[in-house]
Amino acid sequence: MKKSFTDAVSEKIAVPQETISQLPLIELHGKRCVCIENHCGIMEYTQEQVRVAVRRGTVAVIGSRLEISRMTKRIVEIRGSVQRVELE
Repeated sequence: MKKSFTDAVSEKIAVPQETISQLPLIELHGKRCVCIENHCGIMEYTQEQVRVAVRRGTVAVIGSRLEISRMTKRIVEIRGSVQRVELE
């Protein structure tokens, strides 16, 4: 199986492929926090749902008392009572 350029480079320099390719990296920290790296902006923001644009679609965080606790050009961190995360 032929490796992509980003796969080969990430193996050689020992960094995650998401860092090189700008693909989203989604981390769940229990049921209280979701961190999304390589986002493209916020599409919808309510206490029950936060939809975040990513390179190949949307990440929807559904729950209650949701809030964006931190946002930079690269990372968005959502805190609250997370019920589920959907990839659209």
